[in-house]
Amino acid sequence: MKFTAMCPPEWLSKNAIYQINPRTFSKEGTINAITKELPFLKSLGFNIIYLCPIFEMDASEEGFSQRQQASGTGNPKNMYRMNDYFKIDEEYGSMEDLIEMVNTAHSLDMKVVFDLVYAHIGPNAPVIKEHPEYVKQNPDGSFIYTPWNFPALDFRSEGLREYLYCNMVYYISVIGVDGFRCDVGDRVPLDFWKEGRRRIQCIKKDAILIDEGFSPDYLMTAFDSNYSFGWHDRLRKIFCGDEKANILGEFYVVRTAEMPKGAKRLRDIDTHDTVTDWVGRTETVAGNDGMEQIFVINYLIDGIPMIYCGNELCCSAYLNMFANRFHPGKYEVTDREDKYSEKSLRRQEIFKTLNKMKNESDLLCYGSVEWLENDSKESVISFKRALDGNEIIFVGNAKNEETSVSTDMISGRKIILSNGSHKVEGDRLILKPHEYIVAE
Repeated sequence: MKFTAMCPPEWLSKNAIYQINPRTFSKEGTINAITKELPFLKSLGFNIIYLCPIFEMDASEEGFSQRQQASGTGNPKNMYRMNDYFKIDEEYGSMEDLIEMVNTAHSLDMKVVFDLVYAHIGPNAPVIKEHPEYVKQNPDGSFIYTPWNFPALDFRSEGLREYLYCNMVYYISVIGVDGFRCDVGDRVPLDFWKEGRRRIQCIKKDAILIDEGFSPDYLMTAFDSNYSFGWHDRLRKIFCGDEKANILGEFYVVRTAEMPKGAKRLRDIDTHDTVTDWVGRTETVAGNDGMEQIFVINYLIDGIPMIYCGNELCCSAYLNMFANRFHPGKYEVTDREDKYSEKSLRRQEIFKTLNKMKNESDLLCYGSVEWLENDSKESVISFKRALDGNEIIFVGNAKNEETSVSTDMISGRKIILSNGSHKVEGDRLILKPHEYIVAE
């Protein structure tokens, strides 16, 4: 028997998520800098802002994670090493700045999602000094640490649970946010999230939770969406490596069979993690056309597309989540003045089109997915979305060299989106490097 996932509100199901790491979003690196850009993001059709953690960080020089050390920035502040969940880190601004940002977003009919980091905490957090029982301990009383070298929170403690429930309720009721992305949510007990969901929805009935995890059962009782990590890995290997195009559909079929019916999974390529960890920005390695095709795939396939800040500008800057304006190291930030180059203007128009399609289309929200066989499966990705007699076909050359494929899939159909000239020779569709076609 196939179990059913929770049904997210339409504001989540029919929109893309725009992820913002304030450190890489702009040279200012502040909440106020984000607020100033909200009208621009709204003009591109983005209706959901997801903010990486902006809460007070542990500023000590102890307990760096391996990734933090590897960055070479010397920055003691890791935005996932919390010191106080109820305060805003001075690096980003003040609570008043945050309230202004949320209010501005709401005035533009945009939703705001915060990032919760509840699996672990900073080693010097005042709350665990007062309540050491909130942390998992060895028999000798020393703290147990997570793989990221942070004290692991102990959810057997009812006091800890109430403390964190208060934190969730505070940001929903007082600050007015619309939901949470939950860092490594699978490492926190499901029953905690179920109760947390109940409490925040008593205040805001369409508040949402997104699990940065992949446990199917979490989608059935607590979370509106979760991550599909292997999806972006395969996109990267196809567009930037030697993997064959057909591995994407094969992966999709296997993972979808493991998920409850109706599951809404995130579809991304750049995140704060991948821009930090992958060698070479996908924007550079795949090229602007390859990156554009990835976005089109992520919008047209089922699930919820997630865009990383700067993607709308074709940003290829050398980014790292541990670098900030005080500890830049060898890294860069997005140049938000780069809005008027030809490639940036092209990308902005693509996002306007894709966001409009996603927001207005029941087919893209609820339609079935069928991966279409083609006679160039090593290079060409092809699938169909269908609902109530309506169909959309995607055909794309994922490789950086010309290829051809049978015209059968798009024969007699209207082309509604493309980045090429639709060249046809006999019964063959000639696709230039990274050329794609969307037809109905």
